Amino acid sequence: MRYLKIFLLVLFFGVTLLFSNSGQVYSQTNNVVVTPAASSQSNQSITGEFMEGNTTYTLGKGDVVNITVREQEEFSGQFVIGPDGNIQYTYVGDVKAEGLDKNQLKEEITRKLEKFIKIPEVSVIIAAYRSKFIYMLGEVGRPGKYPMSGDAIKLRDAIVASGLPTRDAALRRVWVIKPGYTKKVVAKKVDIYKLLYKGDLNQDVMLEPGDLVVVSSTVPSEINRALTNLLSPITRAAVVQELLDTY
Repeated sequence: MRYLKIFLLVLFFGVTLLFSNSGQVYSQTNNVVVTPAASSQSNQSITGEFMEGNTTYTLGKGDVVNITVREQEEFSGQFVIGPDGNIQYTYVGDVKAEGLDKNQLKEEITRKLEKFIKIPEVSVIIAAYRSKFIYMLGEVGRPGKYPMSGDAIKLRDAIVASGLPTRDAALRRVWVIKPGYTKKVVAKKVDIYKLLYKGDLNQDVMLEPGDLVVVSSTVPSEINRALTNLLSPITRAAVVQELLDTY
């Protein structure tokens, strides 16, 4: 009877330790150790730094631009693109900015200023990117809403910018979801193990504004969380006491 008690206690704590191990966790296949940059549990709902885009940036509502006209301070300043897609430009009036890139806006401002200045020298700089976002969810180091500095960004760049997959990430089960504002929602399954560790660029899909990237959890990590919730310190003590009383 004494040996049975010892066996049950060792078995109980062994199973608990197996699933509550906070060290390295292996991916579902290939036995590759994933070492996270940060825990996803401590970084929920963090808005990240802007993600550098792979294409030209088209201006949109909420973006902020700095317009500088050489030796013409009254025509220079910082302007926000309003809900109507326009900037309220000094002395000139509303100027359409939405849908233009910064060079096109520069040409438009230059053309309008020719009524006031003989040879206007104009510079346009994007001061804040606020119109385009993607969403990184699930098992990444810093999940959250990320502004984009381009009209599109590669998945690999987005994963790196969001802190890389955590140790609980199912690298072969990542979903890229494209919301269907005017058409059917599209969900594409991506294998980022092949992308990050094998260099398979076929997995490096292009993300567009509004896209969601969901990095799923491994089955062992889901079991671990369930056991953690079930076997709290109080519950563990009660189970141990019940075993001792029974045997």
